[in-house]
Amino acid sequence: MNPAAHVPLAPFTSLRVGGAADRFVLARTADELAQALDWAQQHALPVRVIGGGSNLLIAEDGVDGLVIKTAHAASEVVEHEGRPVLIAEAGATLANLARRLAKQGWSGLEWAANVPGTVGGAAVNNAGAFGGETARCLVGLVLVDASGRRRRLEPAELEYAYRTSVLKRRALGDDVAVETVELAVVRADAAETAARVKGFNAQRMRSQPRGLSAGSVFANPAGDFAGRLIEAAGLKLAQRGGAQVSSVHANFIVNPGGATASDVYHLMRHAQDVVFDQTGVWLRPEIELFGRWSAEQRAALLGPAVVQGRGHA
Repeated sequence: MNPAAHVPLAPFTSLRVGGAADRFVLARTADELAQALDWAQQHALPVRVIGGGSNLLIAEDGVDGLVIKTAHAASEVVEHEGRPVLIAEAGATLANLARRLAKQGWSGLEWAANVPGTVGGAAVNNAGAFGGETARCLVGLVLVDASGRRRRLEPAELEYAYRTSVLKRRALGDDVAVETVELAVVRADAAETAARVKGFNAQRMRSQPRGLSAGSVFANPAGDFAGRLIEAAGLKLAQRGGAQVSSVHANFIVNPGGATASDVYHLMRHAQDVVFDQTGVWLRPEIELFGRWSAEQRAALLGPAVVQGRGHA
């Protein structure tokens, strides 16, 4: 294996911003995924695996080490312990898969028909929408390591919480990656499942912007909504460089064209500061800083210890 050098990563993200990977592999099979992990281990390089790039903000200075993009995407519904289970490879696009299953009369993933990213990314990040989330339908997943060894994890082992898991926190190390994901489905009337998907599509069109974005920027604080707080602070259509707070949903930052990763970052920080100044609530990011961001930049997103004499929420 000979990973490519200095590959731009912006095309692999939903925001289309960011720099290049020092080394890059497009893993089209599970074996290629394991081989790439092994290559990074042999060369003593850090390694990160990306899926659809829908919740990443990649530094303009790029990413050190090896970046692996999962592209293996086979899937099938099988019987597992007396019930139907979808087994999907990590690179399968979640939304496309959910729509196809709904047309075939499989229910359980209709909520995911508009969720960006891959099945593997959804399992890592506990992706969710419209009252559904990955943790509620996950049956298990299989990890592969640099030696090609497989390990199956049960849902409890993933320690799911709101938009996070033990994998997102990288508590299991950087030399493992999701190979396959198992999700529960049930047989249902195809017309009914298709109608639910259509309803979610219509709701998304009304409530979320189209175009380039990274999905929800901030997690909802307890008892409130990040979008409501940002809108109440008068920040709809606020801009930093080419990045803009969406006029449709204030918890989305969009790239109408020409935005940079720094533009997005500074607009995030501006929203955090204004909302905190007005309400005392610190908005915590769902988007992950990826690559060569400074320690200061990362810390700033997590919140000030004291601002104007107040402890942050």
